[in-house]
Amino acid sequence: MWNRKEIKRRGKRQFLRNWWATVAVCFLLAFAGAEFTDSVGFIRELDLSAIPGSEPVAMESTQLSNWDILLKWLEVDPMDGTHPLWLAADQSVQPVFEVLTQPFSAFFAFLDRSQFTGWTGVTLMVIGVLGGVWFTVWVVGVLAVGARRYLLESRVRDRISISALFFPFGRGRWWNCLWVMLVKGGCTLLWSLTVVGLPIKLYSYRMVPYILAENPAVKAREAITLSRQMMAGQKWRCFVVDLTFYLHWTVLPLALFQAVGAAAGLYTGETALCAYLATVTAGLLSIFFVNGYKAATFAQLYVALRQDQLDRKTELSRLFTVPAFGDEAPSGPRPRVGERTIPAGEEDVFHYAERLKLDYGRKYTIRTLVLLFFAFSLVGWVWEVALHIVQAGVFANRGTLFGPWLPIYGTGGVAVLILLKKCFKSVPLTFVSSMVICSIIEYGSSWWLEYTKGVRYWDYSNYFMNLNGRICLEGALVFGLGCCAVVYFAGPLVAGQIDRLSPRRQTALCLLLLALYGADNVYSTLHPNVGEGITEGAATQPAGWQLPASPEGEGPVPLSQTWEQSPSKAV
Repeated sequence: MWNRKEIKRRGKRQFLRNWWATVAVCFLLAFAGAEFTDSVGFIRELDLSAIPGSEPVAMESTQLSNWDILLKWLEVDPMDGTHPLWLAADQSVQPVFEVLTQPFSAFFAFLDRSQFTGWTGVTLMVIGVLGGVWFTVWVVGVLAVGARRYLLESRVRDRISISALFFPFGRGRWWNCLWVMLVKGGCTLLWSLTVVGLPIKLYSYRMVPYILAENPAVKAREAITLSRQMMAGQKWRCFVVDLTFYLHWTVLPLALFQAVGAAAGLYTGETALCAYLATVTAGLLSIFFVNGYKAATFAQLYVALRQDQLDRKTELSRLFTVPAFGDEAPSGPRPRVGERTIPAGEEDVFHYAERLKLDYGRKYTIRTLVLLFFAFSLVGWVWEVALHIVQAGVFANRGTLFGPWLPIYGTGGVAVLILLKKCFKSVPLTFVSSMVICSIIEYGSSWWLEYTKGVRYWDYSNYFMNLNGRICLEGALVFGLGCCAVVYFAGPLVAGQIDRLSPRRQTALCLLLLALYGADNVYSTLHPNVGEGITEGAATQPAGWQLPASPEGEGPVPLSQTWEQSPSKAV
């Protein structure tokens, strides 16, 4: 008979021993809408206007549900008495629609504030609906099985990679896992009609994902029957475990943080900011501790119930096909990445984390640096364009040039690879130094563009800790993180792919890109790339330049009528 305190102790030990990977797995589940969705709610409710020195972003705030957004787009009001079918659908179809499209809520919010109309809007709406249904039905349930696979592997072996999360998606496994999870969901839905049966069956079927994680070939009837046998007489005790997590790690911390936030708000006068920070703190606690702790605890519970079935030699205990999952948890210091401590015959059962063979201290040739410049510039352009589409709902060719590149990203990435090589052994030093270098580049670029072209392509005047509106702390932090990714991952990875090209091909590619880049600069000098979503305002207009006119036909477009301010660079 398992003991609740012992199960939780083992779960905490397992979680802390595999902390970062477990946090990543649980965050992916929350992000996909599979589990732990409440813990990331504060991200969706992010309110930058609560930060002192900031102003609300010029973006429409909406609390509309996905169903309401659909009706709004179709210009249908089910309550006006002229659409009886829509009225019936509003009462019966809406709950199912909300569940199926929940993973695509961000897409619906973007579509609601976008400027896409006509067939473009209808097409995007159809894509959103079908995409949400597909993702919910075909991916989310199987992803939950993958999370159990990771938890079971990490319980008995060290250095398990989060790639175990995608174990059920392998050939010959995905379809059966999908079918069993659909049957489980259908049975739960039918039992929910009885009201009383819903909570009972939620616990009766709770072990189904774990059984699938161990044996992805199990039949639906067998998986559900085995789960019911394992949970027989254990439902109340399992409920108590859930209750202790909810009370001890959700209700009490949130109440404590809110009380502290209220007191701090009364003392500082920033009531809204302190209240929001309290919510954020509770959310971060869930993301970085509670979710992983709870997930590991229930993995330990599954192992205890599994062993009980094996000891009783029940007929369905034959479905437990991985004997290693019953092993004792490892003890002592964790081995380094790549070190194996198990027999070779069991290698195919586990998903070990391999050491990435990337040499961040490698040397970069001139040709490689040129190609990296264009690669980083392209990534920056894609990021800026995508960010603007999400924020404003329209496409804008971000930057001073017309080609798909933003030189400030390429310049920053290459400059860090050249100037900070002696700092690479220290990640914090690389991070801080990158912030400084990129801030200098950004400030200089802003000044030069305004001096030569008379236009400010970005303005951070309303952002926290900005310098003359040209740079800000938020942008510097983003650049610091991006440069660390460039130094330790993207740089050596992309350079390794470039090295596979012959020197002659590298030279030819460099000359071609430099020629196109030079031509773009010449053309952009004669025909500047300006307008909505590109420039945020103008200081003075050089001769021959004309910015878009305002609705009254006088002067350039006011800042309030151009794209939303964000810590991104249109260079």
